[in-house]
Amino acid sequence: MDVRREIQNQQAIFTIVLAAIFWFITFGLKLINFWYSMAFASTILATLGIIFGGKSFKKEEITAKNILIGVVSAFALYGIFWLGNFLAGLMFNFAPHQVGNIYEIRSESELWFITFILLFVTSPAEEIFWRGFLQRWAEQKKGKIPGWLIGAFIYGGVHVISGNFMLTMAALIAGLFWGFMYQKMETIVPLVISHALWTVLIFVVFPIM
Repeated sequence: MDVRREIQNQQAIFTIVLAAIFWFITFGLKLINFWYSMAFASTILATLGIIFGGKSFKKEEITAKNILIGVVSAFALYGIFWLGNFLAGLMFNFAPHQVGNIYEIRSESELWFITFILLFVTSPAEEIFWRGFLQRWAEQKKGKIPGWLIGAFIYGGVHVISGNFMLTMAALIAGLFWGFMYQKMETIVPLVISHALWTVLIFVVFPIM
């Protein structure tokens, strides 16, 4: 059992380091189109999450209730971000500029392609990896609440590489939000719905700038 746990720890650490490398290439070096880079990175991480941790959800978890919770939570998180953006603009002079920098990635592809990537690639893949694999590992290792916090802070932490305070805080808040849902519901189905709908809302349909 100890050997198995050690292997699981090594697998988790490997994927965290890999995620940091991917995020550095995507947000730091910016050598590749953002949407291609994120699609590739999130798909690789999700695949490793499934290989190392097994399936993230069961078919029976796809229920009307979980889908509804996903939709409602997406709009709730959008409201949190709208309010957070408003307050940040009052408190930090740099906030509008940094938020504007985040939205510059919209210019790297057509909106229909961005919508497709957000709905069907990056959002599901990120939930499979960050909550379905990494947070689950952290919860098994440290317990539910510590595992939730560890998962959220790692998710936010890799975004430090971007050098954008607002993006890092946004990732941390989103990580805490979805991580809390996972910690309570123990299924990523509503998280995938929430993540996908929220990203489309905030990046494509109703940008907060």
